[in-house]
Amino acid sequence: MDKNERQYPSFTTAAEYAESAAELEPITSYTDEKTYDIVVVGAGTAGVPAVLTALEEGVSVCCLQKEATPISQGNGSSGVIMSESTLPGVLRWIQGIRVRNNFRVNNELFRFYAFHSGETVCWLDKLADIVGYPAVSHSTATSIFYENGDRCILAGHQFGYKPQSNHQLICKLAKLAEERGADFFYKTPGVQLILENGRVTGIFGKTQEGEYIKFNANIAVILATGDYSNNNAMVDHYLGDISRFDRKQRGKTADGHLMAIAAGAHMVPPGHAKQVHDADAAGNGFAAIPLLALDANCNRFMNEQDTSMPFWVNELRKLYDQEDPGVFFRFFDGDYQKNYPNAPSPEALQKYIPGAVEDPQDVYIKWIGLHCCDTLNELAGELGLDPEKMKASIERYNKLCEQGSDTDFGKEAKWLFPIKKPPFWGIRQWVRVTCIDAGVEVNGHYQVVDGNHRPIPGLFAVGTTGGDLCGNADWAMGAGVSSGHCFNAGRYATIYAITGDLIPSKPVSWDEVKHLYTDELHDSTWSWQHK
Repeated sequence: MDKNERQYPSFTTAAEYAESAAELEPITSYTDEKTYDIVVVGAGTAGVPAVLTALEEGVSVCCLQKEATPISQGNGSSGVIMSESTLPGVLRWIQGIRVRNNFRVNNELFRFYAFHSGETVCWLDKLADIVGYPAVSHSTATSIFYENGDRCILAGHQFGYKPQSNHQLICKLAKLAEERGADFFYKTPGVQLILENGRVTGIFGKTQEGEYIKFNANIAVILATGDYSNNNAMVDHYLGDISRFDRKQRGKTADGHLMAIAAGAHMVPPGHAKQVHDADAAGNGFAAIPLLALDANCNRFMNEQDTSMPFWVNELRKLYDQEDPGVFFRFFDGDYQKNYPNAPSPEALQKYIPGAVEDPQDVYIKWIGLHCCDTLNELAGELGLDPEKMKASIERYNKLCEQGSDTDFGKEAKWLFPIKKPPFWGIRQWVRVTCIDAGVEVNGHYQVVDGNHRPIPGLFAVGTTGGDLCGNADWAMGAGVSSGHCFNAGRYATIYAITGDLIPSKPVSWDEVKHLYTDELHDSTWSWQHK
């Protein structure tokens, strides 16, 4: 059939498949054939835990990876310690997350995360110790204690920023999996699922030389290929309001999504939760503080109050008169510690100032963007802004502060602090697409389902390839959940695929790792008020 005449499955398009590794033309010949119990596609935050868990459960496993190495994002993860929590407390916490996300949370998948993620966090702590890459910090500071005695104990660990935290951990865990008997096939993307009598029985991988390998899966194929943020046609299809924003990741071209759809799956319905963030320019310390914000043309464009980092994109997407809508600038002055008592100290901010610290730790040097100058003219030069336009906008803002009424955008007087006292601080924020948390429809165990919501036998999709954990237009789940649900889904969906249950053969208890959780971290990303 001519490609122009092809009927593409389930509302997909030729352009979407053209931007992915997935292939629709039936593959009928191959140069090699291999058989495993579990075949994982994608060596990332969900895929590598799936491989290690399969080994723990005593089955054979391989992993196909499009890239030359494992790939992972994020800086840590979190989970609910069920043994230390009360069930009503956990359910109240879940409801709070649902309220925050406009009741669009996938309740089945979020309960899957809540009830099992604590063990996954403990398991990761133990594995991180085995591979010699322990977390740099551990915390239970975000735990919630209710007035009637109920509680939800949340444990989170951070692996740092340099080298690339979760990425570095995943690379070491993949090596451990190989040592324990797993086979990894790098530069070998999965391109087409194999269906026999309605069951997925394997997948074709494609080598760099263009040859196909048939991978048979006795139990299941687990798709863990990441999100679709680098498939521009799919972004235009489902999330056109972020099409103009730069992408933080590369290679996330919806391979797993489109292979599953060709096998009878379908995408979760919009809206698709997006993470369009910048926690790199100056850290999270100012993420929810309502600082004066100007666009690239030095115009104020929003009421900064209540617009924290996860929601900046909604104010920025209408900035059509600048090349990159994700670039904007935020300002504060030498009185900022008095005005914003919970803000980071000047000493803590030094690592975010380019050139201020030799070999700064826990930052991505190419993305830091904080500047501190004695004059506004100097600051404009550092930020690359027109000094007269910038000063005029700051002068206008100062007048609003002095009169105690924001007659331009309506920010409350309690947040109106003028930019007058040296030194003057400016952040060049660069908001880019971090992740799109929407995949193919799955049930509560991450089994891919068809149009009648019936599981497609032998097929699972985990991490951002499967389901709609958040379901909201903007991801507002809380610190550590983004990576945490990927780790957890990879581990527990594999357990379910192999055993039909959710009980690991080698669980790790809170008692084994709780001695690590002594630090207290504060994260203002989601709320100005610290818990």
